[in-house]
Amino acid sequence: MPFKVIVAGGGPVGLTAAHALHRANIPFTLLEMRDRPAIDAGSNLVLNSVGLRALSQLGLFDELCKVSSELKDMNRMDHNGNDIGDVNWFHYERENFGTWPRVISRRDLTHTLYNMLPEAAKASILCNKKVSNVESTDSGVRVHCADGSIHEGSIIVGADGAHSPTRRSMRTLAAEHKSSDVNEEQPFLTTFRCLWFRFPGQAVPDLTLGTTAECHGPGAATQLFVGETTAVTGVYERLPKPRRERIRFTKEDEEAMVAKWSHLPIARGKQSHLTLGQAYATCTDSGLVTLEEGVLKHWHWNSRIVLVGDAAHKYTPSLGSGCNHGIVDIMALANELHRLPAEPSESALASAFGKYQDTRRDSTTQGCKESGVATDAATWGSGVAKIVDRWVIANTMAQKWFANKGAEKTAATIVFDYIPGEERMIGKKTWVNAIPTRVEA
Repeated sequence: MPFKVIVAGGGPVGLTAAHALHRANIPFTLLEMRDRPAIDAGSNLVLNSVGLRALSQLGLFDELCKVSSELKDMNRMDHNGNDIGDVNWFHYERENFGTWPRVISRRDLTHTLYNMLPEAAKASILCNKKVSNVESTDSGVRVHCADGSIHEGSIIVGADGAHSPTRRSMRTLAAEHKSSDVNEEQPFLTTFRCLWFRFPGQAVPDLTLGTTAECHGPGAATQLFVGETTAVTGVYERLPKPRRERIRFTKEDEEAMVAKWSHLPIARGKQSHLTLGQAYATCTDSGLVTLEEGVLKHWHWNSRIVLVGDAAHKYTPSLGSGCNHGIVDIMALANELHRLPAEPSESALASAFGKYQDTRRDSTTQGCKESGVATDAATWGSGVAKIVDRWVIANTMAQKWFANKGAEKTAATIVFDYIPGEERMIGKKTWVNAIPTRVEA
């Protein structure tokens, strides 16, 4: 059987994989459980300079700018609406890398990723295909879907989220083959849950497009992004006790959470505050989910299965890092696959998977830690966290120091080494890895 990749999951990371594989001339089939690639559901996502640079290399930057909003200012207050100091992270990012971070709905991101694929690549995307089991065969993998269909390939890339069926199958296969590379059954720890909801943007008093508003305090924090027509709020609440098992919430759970925190101000206008309860009363879409955290010890098994994005590492969304790290996963993995011969051996594939994990391990571990610290600080998880949130982060000199330290790591991010293009992200910091201007045949 000619070499072929099966991608499980058609979210932002899976669709980025479709672009990357198509540009690498690697045949693939993408299996998406929903009935279409882009659906009007889910919270908003933030694309930072790293994610935007990668997607720009794929030729998507201009289209993404049409359906996203720049993030410029971040207003912060406590549970009583008192100012606790604005922060300038977004300004420093633009200064260092030449671009504002951008907020975009999950629907608009997936819609753009899908629409910008060539027709030949779109034909490789199959919907209503929920992965139920992955078999290892002599020549690759056999993927079983809930609708009874079976899809064969050389490898499977699990881009199917925090509760990844591909990861579950990988663990089962590793255990059956007496491998030492067996992950925990429940690898992620949940300390927080998040209520997100979307509501008409005109309900936000005196806030301009591109403003982020945050409310911090004991036990819960809110985060608001203001778009052109709608606004999205996330409410992060600390659970009574961390847990590993999956939690499913009902509409009643959601409404009870709103009632508990309805008094919180989520936006500070010149003359008034918009409360959580007032905004929720006008919401058009909402959901209550757990916020898993952790980085898998093993991201691949044998030469058959490899995991990317939330299937391999899961962050709290306070820093908007998760999707961007998933996109970089695809760059690292696609680079390794592109370097392989047309019909790679099992040992070559296993080596490529190992190099991919080694490339990404430290960065994702640090990203997970930083996101968790940010959520802990915003919810005043301890006396120290409160001090850091109220007085350290509010200090402009401290902000600049943290921003410059982060920029050093950001500047070292990899690129697609087989896709030529022009550099669109130009600021004070020089990227360590330049986008190739041409690729040798």
